[in-house]
Amino acid sequence: MDVLREFDIEFIKLKEGDNHFEYQISEPFFKAFNSSLTGQGIVLSLLFIKSHSMFTLVFDLKGTIELDCDRCLTRIGLPIKSKHTVLVKITEHPKENEDDLMYLSPHDYKLNIAQHVFDFVHLSLPIKKTCADIGLVCDPSVTDKITSYIDVDTIPNDQPERDTDEEDE
Repeated sequence: MDVLREFDIEFIKLKEGDNHFEYQISEPFFKAFNSSLTGQGIVLSLLFIKSHSMFTLVFDLKGTIELDCDRCLTRIGLPIKSKHTVLVKITEHPKENEDDLMYLSPHDYKLNIAQHVFDFVHLSLPIKKTCADIGLVCDPSVTDKITSYIDVDTIPNDQPERDTDEEDE
């Protein structure tokens, strides 16, 4: 877990206003979360805006994630680019954290952003990740094997789909 300590921000030492941080997200980061993802040149630019009772954190992620294609399991490098904002409120009566709002006690002096970074990397990925996303064609030997086991029913593009619920009279 020492890898994740790099993502501790001792906000008590920061000046009010804009504070900039830059992090390199690499394979040890993902291993700390037991993830199969790996990254190539993923850069996190963090803008930490500090005020008296509230912080605004603007996460800007850019880079390439190495993952398996959902169709043919070929390892592909998928470019990611995302921007997320999290508000941190300092209050005597902290509530349960929400997606983009956190509560801290006035006695807290540091904040670890590692979990947020990990979540934002995952949120920047599409639900379906295929070779086509990066302009490649899936491995034909794998896709042929899959289609030999599965009855794939295709509809030609020039014929409209027919609603089977409608009865011809």
